[in-house]
Amino acid sequence: MFSAKELNLEETELREQVALLDEHARVQFARLEQGTRRNPLVYLCLNLLFFLGAQHFYLRRWGRGTLSLLAGLTALVLLASGEVLYGSGLLVAMGIIEIPQLLNYELIVHAFNNRGLQMNLQQVRKSLR
Repeated sequence: MFSAKELNLEETELREQVALLDEHARVQFARLEQGTRRNPLVYLCLNLLFFLGAQHFYLRRWGRGTLSLLAGLTALVLLASGEVLYGSGLLVAMGIIEIPQLLNYELIVHAFNNRGLQMNLQQVRKSLR
């Protein structure tokens, strides 16, 4: 996990590289960034419903999102069928796994956004060749 200072430094370096692009490339970059940038507060709200896995889908973590969704649905089915111990145990285990992400939501989204900046910058540079 990166620190906020490292992520801010990385973002600053990427933004400086974007500033060196010509006007047309910067417009293209801005268009790409609009589609890839994620909001930390949306991620936080989705993380509160951790058993649905929506926060993982929001950050395009398809495998982890699917696994969380299946585990959450399994827990709900267990609870509905009277297996309260197993259903609640599964939900508690999922919560334990997701708590660090809930506490570090800003860093997680910042790292995701930096990766997006990096990929968008590479894509714009390729299109200039």
